[in-house]
Amino acid sequence: MINFPQIVTFRITSQCNHNCKYCYGPKNIRELNFPELKKIFNLFYKKGVRAVVLTGGEPLLREDIVKIFQELKKNNFKIFLDTNGDFFFKYKDYIDKYVDVLGLPIDYSSKSRTYRDSKNFENILKILNYYEEKRIKPTLRVGTVVTKENLNDLKNIAELLKNYKIDIWKLYQFMPSGTNAALNKRDLQINTINFKRKTDCIKEKYSKYFKIVISKTSERSNAYFLLDPDGRVFMPIGDFKAQEEVIIGNIFDKDIGNKWKKLVSRENYINNAEMTFNYKF
Repeated sequence: MINFPQIVTFRITSQCNHNCKYCYGPKNIRELNFPELKKIFNLFYKKGVRAVVLTGGEPLLREDIVKIFQELKKNNFKIFLDTNGDFFFKYKDYIDKYVDVLGLPIDYSSKSRTYRDSKNFENILKILNYYEEKRIKPTLRVGTVVTKENLNDLKNIAELLKNYKIDIWKLYQFMPSGTNAALNKRDLQINTINFKRKTDCIKEKYSKYFKIVISKTSERSNAYFLLDPDGRVFMPIGDFKAQEEVIIGNIFDKDIGNKWKKLVSRENYINNAEMTFNYKF
């Protein structure tokens, strides 16, 4: 890592078909068109980026998502796709062909209680079942945002997941940042001591089934190179009590790499990439 990251996280859209209580994603932000994205991907290539995380919003709501996959692969980027899973089967052949790491959410152990809806929970299980029968698959990473509300359901989630061939289960401490997350802070916020106590127990018992990554809010501070749909570059900074999305500049600013380097925690950035994506620097 010199003055530009090897892994970039790109919120390519603010569109989403859900409105999760803990969401910190953007709302109603203009998204760049495909020719503009091509210019950004070309810049990434010149700067030595090796992997791009596609997130949102829901990235599969972009009508040009297949072209985005193809353009990224044309430049030999690894593709890490974070999706809520609802549109997976529409694009499964392209995901199987182009995506290296597939991130899916599970926040409760059954469809009776969920931050999305019962159909979404069923869709995730359908995807996991689909990959039970595939000899070749992307790295499967399930993410759970741990809140005050689902803390005591983690064991049940673990019991569910151990029946599937997932590679990574990442447990995120709820982050009170952005839109819905800030509004619902009182209902969802969990302090670091309680978070660590519960997740350490889970890790001790279930690590034999899959890799478990415990992600405290403080460890995600100063740890990313994040792009909004309009090309603004920002970084979450703060602790479990409050995090602020600090705007660094625009992706086409000539000194954007140096601006990022002044703020980033090398330790947090590298640890997050290696633990979350099995990425090696």
